[in-house]
Formats: sequence, C-alpha cells, structure tokens
Amino acid sequence: MAVTVQDPKHLQKLHCVDLRGYSPCPQPLPLVGSGSTAAYCELNKNTRRCHRQQLPMYKSCRLYQTCDHAVLIAGGWQEQVTYPHHAQNLLLFYQMLRQNGFHQDHIKAFFANEGQGSVAVEMGDVHPATEKLAIRSHLALLCRSLHCADSLVLYLNSPAASDGTMLLWDANHNGIADPKERYPISELLADLENCNARRVLLFLDQSYPGPLAKKLRASRHHPNVVLVHSTTSTTTGGSAFAEFWAGLQPDQCLLQYISPVGPWSAVLASGVPAQLLNVTLAGAPCRSVPPLGEAERQRRYEGCQNLPTMLWYQSRHQQLPQEDD
Repeated sequence: MAVTVQDPKHLQKLHCVDLRGYSPCPQPLPLVGSGSTAAYCELNKNTRRCHRQQLPMYKSCRLYQTCDHAVLIAGGWQEQVTYPHHAQNLLLFYQMLRQNGFHQDHIKAFFANEGQGSVAVEMGDVHPATEKLAIRSHLALLCRSLHCADSLVLYLNSPAASDGTMLLWDANHNGIADPKERYPISELLADLENCNARRVLLFLDQSYPGPLAKKLRASRHHPNVVLVHSTTSTTTGGSAFAEFWAGLQPDQCLLQYISPVGPWSAVLASGVPAQLLNVTLAGAPCRSVPPLGEAERQRRYEGCQNLPTMLWYQSRHQQLPQEDD
C-alpha cells in the first residue's frame, strides 16, 4: 500500500494501468458508502460511531426448535481488491443454501465494509465484515446453545495470510492487519470447539488452507467439524469453488458429491468418521429404505424442526450447571 505522508484517509496511490502484452487490470467492485458516518463500529462499546443496529442474535435460537444455520464471510481486504467475483461467490453460495432449505433469517452474511450494493439487494440484510465481534458472538451462540443448530455451514471467501489468518477488512485504512481486522485460525477453532451443532461444515474458498487443515487433523475438540477446500494450489481465485457447490441439490449426498471431483478435498478432525459426510447438506440420510420423498425430506430435515418438549427440558437442565460454573 502506498499513501501520502500525513494523509488522514490513507488513500491508496498505487493504480493499475493496462499495457499491451499484459493481462487487463481487474475491475474492483463498486462499493457505495453510507455517508459521512464512520463505517467501523465497535460493538463492545457504546459510542456514537455505532450507527448500525447490532446483529439480532437472540432470534437465531428458538425454544423447542432446531434449525440449519449458516455464516458467510467474504470480500476483499480493501476497496481496491474487492472484485465482482467476491460478490458473485457470496450470492452463489447463498442461493445454494436457500435451495437446500436454509431459512433466510438463519443465513448471516458478512461482506466487505459498507455499501454492499447488489449483494444486499439479492440477500437482504448483509453485515460488514468489520463486525468481528458480531461474527464470533454469533458463532458462540450457535455452538454453545444445545439443539440450536443441526447443520452449521460456514463459507469463508476472504484474503488470507500464509498462516491461514483471514483478513476481514482494513477498517482504519492504514494497510496493517490489526487484531480487530483479522480472524486467526486459532480464534476460529476456539469458536467451533466442542460445538453443539450436529455437524459443522466449513467451506474454505480462500488461500492457504494448509495451516487450518493441519490443526484440524490433530484436534480432538472438533468431533463434528469437516473442512472442505481446494487442493489445486495454495491459492484460490475466481468462482470455481462457489460454482461447483452451487450445483448441490437438496437430495444429494455430500460424500458422493465431493468424491468424484479431484480438486476438492475434505479434512476431518482426529477420530471423526467419514460418515459425517454421508448425509445431505441438511442432514438427511443418503440411502434410507424406503427412500425419502421430497415432502418428507423437507419436513423432517430441511430448515427447522420442532423438538420434543421432554428433549428440550432435559437439555435445558444439562445446560444450567454449565452456565453456573
């Protein structure tokens, strides 16, 4: 990043120029700001800069109900490196989730900074990726609450450092990844540790999946986490990964969908059986006898299902001692 000395806005001075014989310059995705109000909001402080409402996490887990949930994080590190394929990838994955029965209210998307443009039009409420505390708090709620999440899907499509750290957004425009602007894999794994979701499917569509895969293989605290990533190279770009998964149908088995295709790999934590993938995205069995009909699959597995009162009552009493500790 190159900026003028004492420039309070830290405007990027480097620009791409098209030259004959070289690839054309990439076209950044236009992001429309929300005005003069500061975009970055410290959710753990009550300041005037917090002009956005906090993520309504209390609506995510309802009594007597278990649901499929998803968290999508995408976008470039800055405006100059946020391209149309970032928005396209997010939309493709969102549409696939909706097709597989995920309710819109249970898909939380965090994209770029302010002014998400066409993404917000297609998906509804999209939150800035600057809201790291909201991301972690939401994951904590889904994972710590018993019977809240059945399938928990994460789609990550952000720039990454060589150690696997996600770069969320350069909120203060200083070109340095401050702690509030990056999401290390140690924090991600801590947020997913011993998650109470029945299965956690982590789709990694970004650079350097190796460090996360290595830690996950050695972990004994992620018995239900599956990492799906590209094996073609250390970096991924474009929309090949999102386009492939956009074709996943509600009745397709994850294990069968991923196995015939070479560029994709699934990594499971230590001791996790591969049968964790022998279901549909919503958790329906692959080879039930007799086969599940579409209506039965939607009713029993997709979206949300009501919990028996006794099961909720027992789980609530199991959780109370944990809250008292």
